[in-house]
Amino acid sequence: MSANKGKNYTASFLKLICLLLVSFAHASDEDTIERPWLTRDFVIGGIRLPITPMTVIIFSLSALIIYSSFTKPSTAVASHILIDDHSEKTEAKLAEMMKEIGNDKKKFAEYAAKYSTCPSKSNGGSLGKFKYGDMVPPFNKAVFSIKSNVGEVIGPVHTQFGWHLILIHERDEQRQLVAE
Repeated sequence: MSANKGKNYTASFLKLICLLLVSFAHASDEDTIERPWLTRDFVIGGIRLPITPMTVIIFSLSALIIYSSFTKPSTAVASHILIDDHSEKTEAKLAEMMKEIGNDKKKFAEYAAKYSTCPSKSNGGSLGKFKYGDMVPPFNKAVFSIKSNVGEVIGPVHTQFGWHLILIHERDEQRQLVAE
């Protein structure tokens, strides 16, 4: 008996929808149905497009969603070892450290705590999550480069603060737009 009730409700609902649709369009004669007064025609390139306020709203929201998805800045989570010396000797020392560390996250944190001159050394050199543009340009370029891979130590990278070794933990891959 409950199955019949469900069919009756469905039939009633369909009848209601049909009545609503018919109420929005009045028949002027037997073959044609008049369009709602809110519809406007726009001709673009010889193609006639019927536009309603709802069409404009849907198009605007879609455009906004697409725009925001392509303009959201890239983000990354990284750690670094900073030595605030600008000499070539320091660059060679960091290159040697990079060979010793490999891509081992624990070793990287140990070396950061032992050798880094940045206050982040107490956290294993962790810089946390940051957006593209939050760091100085050479650092941004290294972290967000297409050539640098997540989980690998990169560097030495020279900035105004000194020489860095960088370990990228996470990165927003879909918006990598930094050219080499």
